[in-house]
Amino acid sequence: MFKINNLTYKYDKNRKALDNVTMDFEKGNIIGIIGSNGSGKSTLFNNLMGILKATEGEILYKNKRLKYDKKSLYNLRKEVGIVFQDPDKQIFYSMVYDDLAFALRNIGIDENTIRERIHKALKAVNGEDFIDRPVHSLSFGQKKRIAIASVIAMENELILLDEPTAGLDPKSTRAIVDIIKSMHKKGKKIVITSHDMNLIYDICDYIYILDKGKVLSKGSVEEVFADSEKILQVGLELPWLVKINKNMKLPLFKSEEELYKYWNKNFISNQVKKLSI
Repeated sequence: MFKINNLTYKYDKNRKALDNVTMDFEKGNIIGIIGSNGSGKSTLFNNLMGILKATEGEILYKNKRLKYDKKSLYNLRKEVGIVFQDPDKQIFYSMVYDDLAFALRNIGIDENTIRERIHKALKAVNGEDFIDRPVHSLSFGQKKRIAIASVIAMENELILLDEPTAGLDPKSTRAIVDIIKSMHKKGKKIVITSHDMNLIYDICDYIYILDKGKVLSKGSVEEVFADSEKILQVGLELPWLVKINKNMKLPLFKSEEELYKYWNKNFISNQVKKLSI
């Protein structure tokens, strides 16, 4: 997968969007890249996809340096998919089926296989009812599901998700989270950017913090969020489970279920002790 060595990207002579960034995506299965607006998250994704070209440093994919010729980028994008924050940036056709078929036809997949892949992808995002609908009739959240279905249909090995839940209501957010977890269970490597720290804490196993284009911190999800000062320093909120750990001096729980189980066990134990006195 991707390894990034001392990557710098300049928009002009005096502005560095990325500054000496080093990352290794073998560190986790669902990797979170977090930071405030302008920290360089989207710029990093565009560098990984070859949309932008690094000013300094290198990007390795499967231990080979990224090349920017048409054939090399074509082969890269057969294996690495990206879902942009705004789904309208990657939906080009007026009908859902034709949009999902577009990239598959470009790589020479036969129509029977395309049909099978599209049905499978839409089923994975619970969007089978969208297949014959015009894209403009879909809600923002439904468009995001279609954008994710497009990378599922491509059978990409690695999927980059740029703010996948931004602008969604709670129901749509839960749907996207379920899709991400399902993709992970099927062996897909996922890299996600988000301002939603509860989402990052819930689904990621390794995290990088970007601040003004530099890597401020990295480590397992527990290690990174244990350093609450750095999270707050870059203008982000602590996950609610981490706030409970910090303010109530309770163990650090990874899920609501763990918290409830701990609380019920200890509450019942304390009540029994009181009754026995």
